[in-house]
Amino acid sequence: MEERQRVKIVDYVGSKKIETSKIDEKLKDASAQIRLDSFIDPGLVRKVEGIVRDMLREKGFQFATVTHDIKEIPGGPKLIHITFNMDEGPKVKIRKLEFTGNKAVSSATLKRQLKENSEHGPFTDFIHFPTWFLGLIGDKGTYQEQKFDEDAEKVVAYYRDHGYLRANVGVPELKELADSSDKKTRWVELKVPITEGARYKVGSFDVAGNTVVKTDYLKPLFKMAPGEYYGEKRIRKGLEKAREVYGTGGYYEFTGFPDYKFHDDPNPNEPEAPASLAAPEVPKAKDAAPLVDVTMRMQEGQQFFVNRITFTGNTTTRDNVIRREMRLVENGVFNTEALKFSVKRLNQLGYFKALEGKPGEVDVQKTPNEPNKVDVKLKLEEQNRNQLTFGAASRSSRASSANCRSRPRTSSAAARV
Repeated sequence: MEERQRVKIVDYVGSKKIETSKIDEKLKDASAQIRLDSFIDPGLVRKVEGIVRDMLREKGFQFATVTHDIKEIPGGPKLIHITFNMDEGPKVKIRKLEFTGNKAVSSATLKRQLKENSEHGPFTDFIHFPTWFLGLIGDKGTYQEQKFDEDAEKVVAYYRDHGYLRANVGVPELKELADSSDKKTRWVELKVPITEGARYKVGSFDVAGNTVVKTDYLKPLFKMAPGEYYGEKRIRKGLEKAREVYGTGGYYEFTGFPDYKFHDDPNPNEPEAPASLAAPEVPKAKDAAPLVDVTMRMQEGQQFFVNRITFTGNTTTRDNVIRREMRLVENGVFNTEALKFSVKRLNQLGYFKALEGKPGEVDVQKTPNEPNKVDVKLKLEEQNRNQLTFGAASRSSRASSANCRSRPRTSSAAARV
């Protein structure tokens, strides 16, 4: 039997774009760290290579490669030094971006929806320019394959906002064009296929699943009238307003989603009639759009109440001072809008740094062993109020001095009177 090699040193070389600390963080999140003094694991080494390669691709190095070297080091038997060699290769930039299959929406409009993958701009024609010059222009135009799905979702969202409920973005086609003179930049052409589908109008609009709030109150929130073109943005805004309504009553887990019934879909429950018996097709008007019936499915959830309200970080200000600004009460309904208003009042006090919605600042957790209660914790940070007080006092002193200087003098006789 032979003992496996033991890792003593791990390092990463070959790239200035990715710091070793960032690599360590990524490996930790993926549970792929190579721990020192541990036995070498070939599978884990391959996993690390893949993770580091993906990090380089996120930076625009689509042709990056990562390999590893193993060297034995003195100091003991089977001790090794692993070096991961990162070869960035040329950085991939989009010289030309083209959409195919789009007729209703212009390519210029679709390009504006892309946030991560866009054309480099007018300088893309000067491919003979060195990379250092292109670096002065900025990182715009870098092709980021891993983030293309996010851009595709933005394009689909734009179509759905304008009634194209069945729009789809296909797999992009990448075509290499040329390399820069120093071989550090590779220009490519990106073709993105689009399937638009039909533009739908609303046939009917309804709400289902609601028992707490009446339908007559919910439907106007969505501003979805029959006969108008469908717009998903109105659905999102309507859901936000409905969430506020339910939140005031303690239904903070409320959610909803639209359910569609397309009129141009064949009915699976009706068998097709023979061609000889089929009714003659009635010609449609040129501007006639297909219809879709929209039903908002409401999932109300249960009503929640406040169990405990606690504060942390208030080293000077007492709890009772903070509670005066709270519009939530323990054992009362968990009103999400009242919580937002309470945070606004606390920010206006000036005693603490403003709560801006960062993770952990306003923490709402379900109470253990309580089916419909929550605990609310606010993480506060005291402001330096001494400086504010001193400033106000200084201004008051200057104002008093100015008033004294501007006061008219009186004669001794007038003073005696």
